[in-house]
Order: sequence, then structure tokens, then C-alpha cells
Amino acid sequence: MLAPSTSYNGNGYRGSDNGKCICLSFPAHELTLIEELDKLAHLECATRSQYVRRLIRREKQKVKEQVSTDWSSILGEK
Repeated sequence: MLAPSTSYNGNGYRGSDNGKCICLSFPAHELTLIEELDKLAHLECATRSQYVRRLIRREKQKVKEQVSTDWSSILGEK
């Protein structure tokens, strides 16, 4: 009789496979943005993916600060 197979949760690299991939599209007239993305990522010693994630986090923080400042001025807080 055969032994039942064991289930394995993981991706083989000591972690779980919980990430996601997305595809970014660039129209023909903005293909130079891909080169700019590569240059900017290189300046931060990051991959394209790392750079895009950092950019999103920075923008999120800017919006958060802006919104909190706007609410403070509306409520009369200092």
C-alpha cells in the first residue's frame, strides 16, 4: 500500500507564496518612462518592483500628511 502524500505549504524558499504579480502597461508615446524607471531604480539600488513599491509608500505618506494637515486647519488645531 502506498503512503499518502504529504501536503507542503510554501514556495521552496523558506516562505509562503503570498505575493502577487501585476503587469504595468506603457503606451507607445511613453516608452521612455521604462528607461527612466530603470535609471531611478538603479540610483536607489533597487529592482523595478522594489522601486515602484517604495514610490507608492512615499506617495501614500505624502497624502496622509496632507490630509492630516488639511483636517487640522479645518478643525482649528495647531
